[in-house]
Amino acid sequence: MASVKQATIKNTRELLETNKEAATVTTLGNIMAMTAGYAVDADNGTVAADLLGVCNETIAAADAKTRVSYIKPSDDDTFIFSVTNNSNATHNGQAMVLTNATTVNNTGTTSGTGIVQQVEPYGAAADKLIIGKFITL
Repeated sequence: MASVKQATIKNTRELLETNKEAATVTTLGNIMAMTAGYAVDADNGTVAADLLGVCNETIAAADAKTRVSYIKPSDDDTFIFSVTNNSNATHNGQAMVLTNATTVNNTGTTSGTGIVQQVEPYGAAADKLIIGKFITL
């Protein structure tokens, strides 16, 4: 799975817009963070305070758009995430960091800087998918 998808689409989900630099490429389904006042793809250094949510549109650099829409996660929203290792029910409740804008690093231990909490595995263990929620402040 190459992008993050909401596990259950809700009528209450909140779509917001924020600034991005004109040449920044955005991809539907990528996790986004705020860096230096602009939206960028989240990465393994993203912390909860910088988390924006899930990108809601793909924008090419040539489009030169300076605004991007994203899904702001709420406490009850769950998403389907790709993970680096096989999914495992013993990871339920663990806080996990990102590997990149599309993948959660499920190491089997809780991270103090984790931004995704596993709710349960999704599919077969080898599918490397989980249902999780963003840890919001």
